[in-house]
Amino acid sequence: MYQIFVVEDELLIRQSIRNTIEHMQGPFSFCGEASDGEMALSLMQDLMPDILLTDIRMPFLDGFGLIQHLKSIMPWLKIIIISGYGDFEFAQKAISLGVDQYLLKPVRSADLIKTIENVAQQIESEKKHAALPDGLNMDEVHAALQQRFMYQLLYGGADTGTLLKQMRTLQLDLVRSHYLVAVCEYEYPGQDQNLIRGTIQKALESAEQLLCYYNSPTQLTLLAYDNDMEALNERIYQEIQILRHQLRDICPITTWVISNEVQRLGTICDAYKTASDMLRQISAVSAGQVINVSDSAQITADIVQFHSVFGDDFFRRLTHTTVQELPALLDEALTGKDGERFQSILMRYNALVDLMKITVQIMKTNLPNTDHRDIAAQLGQEYDLLRAAEKPASFRATAEAMLKKALQMRQDAQTDLRYIHVISRAEKYVAEHFCDPNMSLISVARHVGMSAAHFSTVFSQSMGRPFISYLTAMRIERAKELLAGTSMKLSDIAMEIGYNEPNYFSHVFRKMEGITPTEYRNSCAAQ
Repeated sequence: MYQIFVVEDELLIRQSIRNTIEHMQGPFSFCGEASDGEMALSLMQDLMPDILLTDIRMPFLDGFGLIQHLKSIMPWLKIIIISGYGDFEFAQKAISLGVDQYLLKPVRSADLIKTIENVAQQIESEKKHAALPDGLNMDEVHAALQQRFMYQLLYGGADTGTLLKQMRTLQLDLVRSHYLVAVCEYEYPGQDQNLIRGTIQKALESAEQLLCYYNSPTQLTLLAYDNDMEALNERIYQEIQILRHQLRDICPITTWVISNEVQRLGTICDAYKTASDMLRQISAVSAGQVINVSDSAQITADIVQFHSVFGDDFFRRLTHTTVQELPALLDEALTGKDGERFQSILMRYNALVDLMKITVQIMKTNLPNTDHRDIAAQLGQEYDLLRAAEKPASFRATAEAMLKKALQMRQDAQTDLRYIHVISRAEKYVAEHFCDPNMSLISVARHVGMSAAHFSTVFSQSMGRPFISYLTAMRIERAKELLAGTSMKLSDIAMEIGYNEPNYFSHVFRKMEGITPTEYRNSCAAQ
């Protein structure tokens, strides 16, 4: 699905573009709009669209200024300018900024659709050709030497003098006052390793003061460096967001651990070891998350080894299975090619024992102050494993009930304890100011004292949805109250909940509720 965002200060033109996109055939989705570049920058950082349609002349921040900012944080973004200015100077500036298409107003719907489809084809083509080219060349030799240098940085074995000498040979300037290491683990079932590395390389090609190292076919390490610690922290989260977006189709689950900051080249290996050790510990219970190593005190270290009659693959998939997906996973295990093993009562009992161990482990992770023996005793009173193993039906029901209990607890406890106070402050601030049309991810991040990229990651992981979805839901709930309990005009309700334009309010309401505001009001009056 290609997410499309529109920036246009003229309401009627914006509505026309929105309607065209919403009626397009194929994998295209209108994800948001803004009337100026400043508002768009805040919204897009949370929505992470694939395609941007923007005007040039707009208040506060014009289209060119918006594009310059977006290119650094969303290098994948395809940009279509729709402008009334056809001067050579404007076209030249657009080319220099890497704009993909330039359309002159007025634009026919058919031309706009064709342009969007062409840009989508370009995205697909780039994905197919993301793999590194075959054949040895000087760039590949340099890349190999750089990987060797990164190996010595991360695993140790070279003194500072040797590292500095290799840096001069490779023309690398890594001498800074602050360093951060981010280690990633990903899965790529059925994917070409060259495709994955090519995608990563393309995603990071515009990154500054950052090096990449492939530890294994399923693990990646980033090294970021800067003299400004705040800027360094912002950039590492930003680059992780970019990579997660670019890899979403081929590696949908990527788990990240970010190290503590170190200040010497020789201690980068210590930061890497700490981060990689934590990654091994938490990958089973926090798959798909971005975690800082400073959170280690809140993550239990006694990870159970997943070896049982179910097989390692079952437990590997269980680490990122939701409560809703659990029944299908169990059915697959019980009716698959190895399902016959569960015809034995003894095998069913052994399987339930293994599942109880896993249940205890997951619950212990989310109840760090509780002894695992107390959890096991409580489960033992609740579930009679021996009796449950007597019949396939009771075995199946008990297995699902135990695992659901654990997965539900894990799902409810996704909020990182380290950020509870941050999320609480953010929720309170949003509740008090959501009617302000200038409310944005950036303003809330500033209020809680975090960078926008860091806050976006923490909020979406903690709340289970992006910030803009949370804000929109709060506004629509308030709108429903006003529609049901007052006779206010739709335009007044839109202003009351933070939307300057009634038409956009109606669009958002219909998208979320499936009916228009007027239809909702009439349904409430009829009850």
